[in-house]
Amino acid sequence: MDYIINFFMDLFEYIKTGIQSIDPYSFRAVLFSVLSVLTFYKTIYKWIGIFVKAKKFKEAPKTKKYGIVIAARNEELVIGNLVDSLHSQTYPRENFTVFVVADNCDRIANGQAHDDRTADIAREHGAIVYERFCPEKARKGWALEFLFENIERDYGIQSFDGFLFFDADNVVAKDYLERMNEAFSTGVDGVIGYRNTKNFDQNCISAHYAIHFMRSSMTLHRPRGRLRLCTHIAGTGYLLSSEMLKDGWHYSCLTEDTQATMDFAVKGKRIEYCEAAEFYDEQPYQVKVMLRQRIRWAKGRMTCFFMYGFKLFYGLFRCFRKKKTVNEVPVAKPFESKNIISKVMDFCSFIVDVFAKGFSFIAKNFTNFDMIFYLLPISFIKKMIWIGYYAAEFIMGWYLGGFIAGVILPEGGVFPWIATIIQLLCGTLPSYIRNVIFGMLIVIREHKHIHCSNLKMVWFLITWPLHDMIYPFLCFASLFMHVTWKPIKHDVVKSIDDINEEKKKGTN
Repeated sequence: MDYIINFFMDLFEYIKTGIQSIDPYSFRAVLFSVLSVLTFYKTIYKWIGIFVKAKKFKEAPKTKKYGIVIAARNEELVIGNLVDSLHSQTYPRENFTVFVVADNCDRIANGQAHDDRTADIAREHGAIVYERFCPEKARKGWALEFLFENIERDYGIQSFDGFLFFDADNVVAKDYLERMNEAFSTGVDGVIGYRNTKNFDQNCISAHYAIHFMRSSMTLHRPRGRLRLCTHIAGTGYLLSSEMLKDGWHYSCLTEDTQATMDFAVKGKRIEYCEAAEFYDEQPYQVKVMLRQRIRWAKGRMTCFFMYGFKLFYGLFRCFRKKKTVNEVPVAKPFESKNIISKVMDFCSFIVDVFAKGFSFIAKNFTNFDMIFYLLPISFIKKMIWIGYYAAEFIMGWYLGGFIAGVILPEGGVFPWIATIIQLLCGTLPSYIRNVIFGMLIVIREHKHIHCSNLKMVWFLITWPLHDMIYPFLCFASLFMHVTWKPIKHDVVKSIDDINEEKKKGTN
């Protein structure tokens, strides 16, 4: 016994001496290098997303039955357009049912000027509505839990093949459900669609959100789908099998979608990506709403990391888990297209498909690895490691910006504000330039989904880097803030026909 105690005491002293002898600069350099190596695969994701086509699925029988669930709170302005767009689907109307939970909607008794009519409007447009009043648990995750309890009681969750999830401000393309059914019919556990924005050109904030979600499609969902990996669900526009929900919905943290994703990943589930299934989301356009929402996202991800981090790490080493049978899409045919750009993309898709087929036996394990670094705010961590370097770089750029502003701008008026913007841009010049260039790549690659004037797009791209530059600060703030879930007001009233008409005109 004494021998064992002495061994561990000697080991502790050895480790302590080793740590004390490490040069802090060298330690930061090593840590930074390790993080860069571990996340290099994200660079590969980016190039796959740019040069590889999205996976396409074969036509499937339209026989599966779906439940469509919508959590809504004070959404009387927009709920009707969503339900109408769902009832206008090319998928057989008798094979899907629309359910709405009107969650804690305002009533005159609560001091409001009028009763919110979300529940009434949803019923008028043909949805089955359940009303919920529980102010102390007013959150989307709890609203969905309540809704599934009622669906199980009145219909039976497993009387449906799967459930599609939407927010009340969404509208969907007419073939959305048909395309999702094609992907789901391959035997996967769930599917997400392509998230577009119905108020892209409202202002910079809404445009930055839109580009952010298009970046997610390009650099995460598309490469994961092509590599036969599980991707993440993101708030709305996704489908889950009834088998996954047979015990109801039990995800209620600040970011219930992230919590559900991590649970599915550790269980070895497969969420597919279907780019042909397009839906439209309303994005925030006010600074205070944007800050509040993104701080909640940051806090929610960190919470999920502590909830699932160890399970995800353990999942890296479960190499021989039972593999679910999935009807995989055949390997892409090289040089099948006519024009040269499509030929190059066909060839790249062929290479990626061959690689994915060969390494499919570790796909579930790699998904766990991928999700660990999806949760971790890598940009924030790297900046904390080299905080002195980034601070010095910013100060030098700030003084350079002040000199430039003093030369080109007169004094007085609104110009001091412009001078401050110039100083901020110069203070973050290297990161700013990288973000502008990558923003241009996103817009070029996703141009078929964007309908905005060129002049506005130039301004949106010039200001786009601010969306990413503030993220480390929001992550830092979320560590010390008590964050609660608050509803976001939606007032961009557009039907799917309105959006299609804007597409024809070529601009929003």
